[in-house]
Amino acid sequence: MYRILLFAPLMLLLPGACSLFSFKTKPDVIAEVNKNQLLISDIEALIPSGLPREDSLAMLNQYINTWALAHLMEAKAQKELPKEQRDVSQSLEEYRRSLLVYRYEKSYVETRIDTIITPAELQKMYLDNSELFTLSEPIVKVRYVKIALSSPYLERVRSLYRTRLIEETYQLEQMVHSSAEKYEVYGNRWINASTLSRDLPVSTDEVIRSIDRGYLECADNFFAYYVAFFDVTRAGAIGPIEYQEMAIRNLILGRRKQDLLKKLEKDILEEGWRTKQLKVYDHNNE
Repeated sequence: MYRILLFAPLMLLLPGACSLFSFKTKPDVIAEVNKNQLLISDIEALIPSGLPREDSLAMLNQYINTWALAHLMEAKAQKELPKEQRDVSQSLEEYRRSLLVYRYEKSYVETRIDTIITPAELQKMYLDNSELFTLSEPIVKVRYVKIALSSPYLERVRSLYRTRLIEETYQLEQMVHSSAEKYEVYGNRWINASTLSRDLPVSTDEVIRSIDRGYLECADNFFAYYVAFFDVTRAGAIGPIEYQEMAIRNLILGRRKQDLLKKLEKDILEEGWRTKQLKVYDHNNE
């Protein structure tokens, strides 16, 4: 009941309210365009309960305007478009047919596609299509530390984050596990420059410029960021198979999907001929 009571003040917000609404004769109608009516029951469930009064009115106002505009635009098109352009029956039939076919093909593929991919299949696809896996930006293996500027370990972490020695790495990890905001070691997996830059207060270009130097140090108002680069594959090179694995899997599954759809099309045509649903007439001798 509370939502319905909110509707009345909306009349003050809408232009031409007096001409659109008449609660005396149509108590359930909240808006009307020509013979199209928007009922209170159509929209009351769309307004979440618990909203402030002003937010409820704003949401309602937006919905009514959207509804009214759709019907007004339709009326305008019916009035001003030539007759041949007003007939959309063929377009609707084509859309209906396309939608049905799309849903059937999707169901057909989902129930038949083999999603198991062996390492040998991954390797073969990678080698046979290596040009598809050219890198558009560098990928790197790094050690990444984000630590508060106020941390008592700040300088010690800074002196160790580039180390490759086992003993010093152990010391570093003991400190950062208790004091760092974030600590990541991408030693066994690749990360691209743009993804890395999202964890830093610098641009992707700055990350790329720092690769040759072997490290990157930067800070914002609260944290220091330290990145040590351990390995790099340059833009324009073929990405390592372990980095490209998801793309390779998608390519294999995409081709399996296409093979299934080709088989479906072939089977349906053959069925059409066999059941005489499909008939082709020869007019060459007429």
